[in-house]
Amino acid sequence: MAELHQEIAQEVTGLQAEITAALQGLESVDEDDPQYAAAFARLVQAGTALLEYEAQVPDRLEQPHLEVSTKSFTMGLWAHAACAVLLGVAAGVGWISGGWTLLALAQLIGTSVLYTAGNKPLPGKHRQLRHAATALGIASVAVPLLAFGVLPWWVWLLPLVSWAAGYGLASEASGADARKAKT
Repeated sequence: MAELHQEIAQEVTGLQAEITAALQGLESVDEDDPQYAAAFARLVQAGTALLEYEAQVPDRLEQPHLEVSTKSFTMGLWAHAACAVLLGVAAGVGWISGGWTLLALAQLIGTSVLYTAGNKPLPGKHRQLRHAATALGIASVAVPLLAFGVLPWWVWLLPLVSWAAGYGLASEASGADARKAKT
């Protein structure tokens, strides 16, 4: 992150130097000189370049955090899908009843729905994906514990709430609700 800050500072310093050079060039030309318009245009262009760059700085600073959020969510999805597959295998082998296969299938379908909901997160809201990954982790742990009878039946509320929260957070992070409202 320090490298990024240094890179941005160097770029801004370079753009500011261009403005200073353009301003000095403009000061050395008389207003009646035909080259004055070109020197003034150079100054305006250098100022515009600095403003455009500065408008991009917040997104550039946010990019590493966006990547961490996206990776966290992806890893949560993979873990959730792996738990669903293992739950299906446990049902297939006979360690738990075969009815759990339906839940494993629903979990796999839910994983793809969650992936779609959290796809393309917005720069300002991407941190919601980290919370969605946590919610998926809770559900991924709770469901096998319920299937093997380690947790009491009423704990079913925990994975249900976790799935709903994960979907809501992922949708919020990608702005899916805002996109639906526009159409």
